[in-house]
Amino acid sequence: MQNEEQKEILENEVKFLSKKILDLNKKLIESKKAETLFLSLIANNFNNPMTAILGMLPHLKIQDDAKNEKIFATIRQEALSLDFKIQNLITVAEIESGNSQNSYSLTDIQKIVNEIIQDLRYVIDEKKSKIEINNLLKSRIIIDSKKVYTILKNLIANGCMYAPDDATLFVELSIENSALKILVKNRGTLPKVNSKPEVFTRFSQKIDNSHGLGVGLSIVRELCENLCGSVDYDAENNFVTFKVLLPLNKTVQDSEACGWDEFLFESFDNAIEI
Repeated sequence: MQNEEQKEILENEVKFLSKKILDLNKKLIESKKAETLFLSLIANNFNNPMTAILGMLPHLKIQDDAKNEKIFATIRQEALSLDFKIQNLITVAEIESGNSQNSYSLTDIQKIVNEIIQDLRYVIDEKKSKIEINNLLKSRIIIDSKKVYTILKNLIANGCMYAPDDATLFVELSIENSALKILVKNRGTLPKVNSKPEVFTRFSQKIDNSHGLGVGLSIVRELCENLCGSVDYDAENNFVTFKVLLPLNKTVQDSEACGWDEFLFESFDNAIEI
């Protein structure tokens, strides 16, 4: 009789704990949905005004006055900085919602790098950084240009911000085992984390106000994984080097490119064969 009572007590406890686990799991799912919705709302509500502002800035008439020119330059820098953070938020929202689809196109990586350097000019000038590009690619490649742009932009911005002033950032682009290899190397110290994955985890340390929203390297990791690639880093002789490997695609699935019309409807005569 006593055994049956104990058995019933245990069964009731198991039922109670099971219900608790189900309730917690439900709350976790709801919390995740709320986070994704919040990111999406923030990204969408800020993106359109920023696009309009950036579009109008080049058409503003600047009076021939050094003070006005300085004010205009500051506004442009802040607008570009804010746009960078908003675009990262949009990328996070897409990843969280599962809407980060791959779109391959015939891509000139050098043009992507040139645009990134122009977009990050405010960071480069502020840190007095120098950017050295070693592009070993002999021709255009078939890859997701938008994701490559976002990966490279975050790595270059990260390298500039965490390097000393007047430092040189080295960027190397090449092909390794049918994959695009990206190396971004800057003078600095090894990130202070317990394990490597923490570097690529969103908000693992704290929100970094000097750089962005604490999402840059997590975006790099997630986009690399989305493209069946990888990202890692090493520190040696006071230099930190991030290495990205992204498998090349043999055929173009889409005609979309990252803002460059010349990529559309072109032949693939100069594409790298893999």
